[in-house]
Amino acid sequence: MELPISFLSDSSRPAASSERGDQAALGRGELEFDEELVFLAAEGEGDPEEIEGPEVREQSELLCIIRQKEKDLVLAARLGKALLERNQDMSRRYEEMQREMTDKLEHLEQEKHELKRKLENREGEWEGRVSELESDVKLLQEELEKQQVNLREADREKLSVVQELSEQNQRLLEQLSRATEMERQLSQQVNVLQEEFREKSLSTSQHVSRLESLLAEQILEIKMLSDRKRELEQQLSTIMEENEQLQGLVEELQDKELSLNQQNFGKDLQLRESQLEIEEMRLSYRQLEGKLEELREEKSLQHMNSTSTSLLSEIEQSIEAEEQEQEREQLRLQLWEAHCQVRSLCCQLRGNESADSAVSTDSSMDESSETSSAKDVPAGSLRTALSELKSLILSILETCDSASSRKCEDDGLEEQIKQTSEDSRALRELLQGEQMRMKQTFDELQELHKQVTLLSVEMNALKEERDRLLVLTQNDETQEQLMKAIKDRDEAISKKTAVELELAKCRIDLMSLNTQLLDAIQQKLNLSQQLEAWQDDMHRVIDQQLMDKHQKEWSQPAYSFSNSHHVKQCSKAAAMKHAERPGEESIGAEGRRLFSFLKKTKC
Repeated sequence: MELPISFLSDSSRPAASSERGDQAALGRGELEFDEELVFLAAEGEGDPEEIEGPEVREQSELLCIIRQKEKDLVLAARLGKALLERNQDMSRRYEEMQREMTDKLEHLEQEKHELKRKLENREGEWEGRVSELESDVKLLQEELEKQQVNLREADREKLSVVQELSEQNQRLLEQLSRATEMERQLSQQVNVLQEEFREKSLSTSQHVSRLESLLAEQILEIKMLSDRKRELEQQLSTIMEENEQLQGLVEELQDKELSLNQQNFGKDLQLRESQLEIEEMRLSYRQLEGKLEELREEKSLQHMNSTSTSLLSEIEQSIEAEEQEQEREQLRLQLWEAHCQVRSLCCQLRGNESADSAVSTDSSMDESSETSSAKDVPAGSLRTALSELKSLILSILETCDSASSRKCEDDGLEEQIKQTSEDSRALRELLQGEQMRMKQTFDELQELHKQVTLLSVEMNALKEERDRLLVLTQNDETQEQLMKAIKDRDEAISKKTAVELELAKCRIDLMSLNTQLLDAIQQKLNLSQQLEAWQDDMHRVIDQQLMDKHQKEWSQPAYSFSNSHHVKQCSKAAAMKHAERPGEESIGAEGRRLFSFLKKTKC
């Protein structure tokens, strides 16, 4: 702070007024002294005999000396008053400045105390959040282990089911071999019966009419059976077409299963990567805790030495702020990588041409955004990507629902197959009855047997397809487990994003606190600069006062006195010195106080 010129003018005003009063007092004293001289002269004229000439001369010289000394005393008194008034003004201003400085220091200490409280509250909240997040991570790890155990059990069940189905196929093959042997035996019996019938036909002519009637009835039954055969062939053709369609669906489902397995493997890798990232975040969090402890120690040291803040500590704080900004940039890059991973998962799950076009546009946008600024992650981009993932998962679930509807259709086909098997059994019974009744229609019965064998082969094929469909249904159960695992992974990713957002918020709060600390440091610097300017002004004022005093001392004339009056002059000079000393002592004491205060502020 620079002292204005009005300070000097104001300090000179009381000195001028005091000089005027001193001049008036001196004028009055001179008048009284002249009157005394006139009175003494009159007395000397009254008795000239008693007073001699040399005595009058000595008295006149003494009067001149006394007048000169009185003038010196008046000037010394004026100087003392002026110095006292200046010292009083300087002391008042010094006290005012000291009060202002104490008020400002108290205000800064209060702000520091409030900031410390806020930091402690934020640290407590942060520790609570971190503990909650660690517990969530542990729960997720336990759930992942459980799901892995469930997947292993499902694989074991698959192997057991496959073994059972292979055993059933072997049993069916054995049954088929037995059925073929039975058919051969029946054919031999039919041949024997034909020979017997031929022998009986020669001997039995009476049964011709009956045979003709039976033939007519048999022809009608054959027509009915042929119609039924055509219907069965049509049903078999439709069943074959549906079987081909089901085989195509089975192949598609197998391809989807392979793709889902690949995606599951990729997602497991992504989960491991996310776990590694979480561990890295923990390490960064521990580093931040160490930095916070260092900041606490520095703040405690600053609280102990609040008056002795140096520029080196401020430079260290600025360096720490730059390091925190670098850590923020690293976090932004990690968020961008997570966003890119989520978008790549969306692209893998889509697989359609429209999705490919969207992915190409998204990739172009991503490339442009990466080239423009890889640090600025758009607000809500992770949420939109996660919503896209959820929509894709829902579409996959809808496809699973369509697969369940296809399962219902397969059940209907199985019922139809059962009905056809029952019909074939009824046909076999009818054929056996006809063999017992009518031995002449053996050729037609053989054709019917051939048809029945074909139907049995087709039934076996349908049974095999049914077994395959059962295996596919079990694969659908594994797909449901995979979907559950995907959902759990998505929940873990969402929790991870929430944790990252909370970390970003906490870092923003830390940056705001750092900015507040920097503002307080700047205020301290401004105050120190003001104090230095004020110190310079005080030095100038003191130098001016000392220069004025020396000039006045050197400007005083050197008077020569006689030996008789030398003792009186020395005594008066000593009195003058004693009158000037209190002002000098007061100036010296105030100067010492100012120098000590300025040294403290510099420290």
